[in-house]
Amino acid sequence: MSIFKFTALAFAAIFSAPSIVEAQVRITNVSVLNVENGEFLPNRTVMIVDGVIADVSMSDEEPPSADAQVIDGTGKFLIPGLIDMHVHTDRSGLPLFLEYGVTTVRDMGTHFAPLEAGSGGQLQMRSDVASGLVAGPELFLSLRILDGIERNRWLMHFAHADTPEEGAALVDQVADAGGDFIKIYTDLDPDVFNAIATRARARNLPMVGHVPGRVGYAKAAEMGLTTAEHLRGFFIDASNEEDRWRDIYELAALSGDASQTYALVNGRLLEIAETYDYEKAAALFSLLRDNRVGIVPTLVVLDDPRWQYPSAQPDPALVARLSEIYGNIVTPSDDPRGPFASVADGLAVHVRQRQLVGDMHRAGVAILVGTDASNPFVLPGISLHEELAQLVRAGLTNAEVLRAATITNARYLDADDRIGSIAVGKEADLVLLRSNPLIDIAATRDIDAVLVDGEIVQINSDGAQDRQSAPQ
Repeated sequence: MSIFKFTALAFAAIFSAPSIVEAQVRITNVSVLNVENGEFLPNRTVMIVDGVIADVSMSDEEPPSADAQVIDGTGKFLIPGLIDMHVHTDRSGLPLFLEYGVTTVRDMGTHFAPLEAGSGGQLQMRSDVASGLVAGPELFLSLRILDGIERNRWLMHFAHADTPEEGAALVDQVADAGGDFIKIYTDLDPDVFNAIATRARARNLPMVGHVPGRVGYAKAAEMGLTTAEHLRGFFIDASNEEDRWRDIYELAALSGDASQTYALVNGRLLEIAETYDYEKAAALFSLLRDNRVGIVPTLVVLDDPRWQYPSAQPDPALVARLSEIYGNIVTPSDDPRGPFASVADGLAVHVRQRQLVGDMHRAGVAILVGTDASNPFVLPGISLHEELAQLVRAGLTNAEVLRAATITNARYLDADDRIGSIAVGKEADLVLLRSNPLIDIAATRDIDAVLVDGEIVQINSDGAQDRQSAPQ
């Protein structure tokens, strides 16, 4: 991804210097998605100069330059590159993201995350992608997950803090290493959470992640939470017996066993939801909206296919392209009931969570698009398209879902000045579709080409990727 930000003056300077030879690509006769109003602009030509969109005009206004490489977009639909706001990936997952049109991802913590310079891991992967050594989506990194319970030692991306001082020090560690944001987790102590939030603001890093169960959504929003992941714990906040459920959570958290709090907010969700207070929930929606907290529901990770199809397995051809550790993670071997008493409960919980997303959206809360790849059944790239379909089922229109997966996600990355829409001056990360996703959201899977910085991404027979210029 280019790090350069072009202005109108910069383009004027480029075109006034004919001695400079630029790499030009034109996508002609294509319908271009305006993500802001949810409409396709027909019969457009998109001109790309050195990986940046230089012009979007009617195709009959100016013939293609003899020096430009041309992609015929007749009958096709051009959308911005898709953004996944919640992934866990290593190098093996990068080709899959690009193959399915995901050109930017927010990595929320990965097993291979040493912070020391030259030690590899996420920092090196981000550098290799940015420099063009590795073909992959642009990476925004958390580097660490800050929690109040110590995890298994091999999970090097987890770091626990018992005191406010330790929490603040972990924020400094992530900031000094080059992390893009601070990820918080489920079982932080309220005082430690406050210290992390305060230090994150001081270091000018967004705070995102799981809302700690002993903090709650309202307090987290007021302390500057940028995005909340997975909806976990929201039903406690919206309960008319919140104090009772908060006390139960406190006891589970003090056990030092993270599985107990997980079992509570997931396995007992239907029981908690029986005490749902609609007026209280509406007030929380307003608070989230007014504080501009984005919600990343990751509905796809909360929906186990085995609940409806007992023999379901993730696509083995895609799993085979992942590293051994991530291949094992996406292929579950545990009880499909998970934390629920029955498969029926799991299905009912998923329906209730989807209803909650619809309610939040109608109340004006920003719904973002993320998948939680790689988790069981959630594969890089392809699962983003499944999440789009889930959000449509939750009540968002196709246009709203496409806006969420592009410009809205980009705004919450503070990168909407250069990605997220098809506009002059923005990076040419684009997806060319054969059919119209405003008619059927499944059309986002019907990909004709993926462009990164104006170059078509090619998938080799061994699953590796390279880039090549568009065909003449």
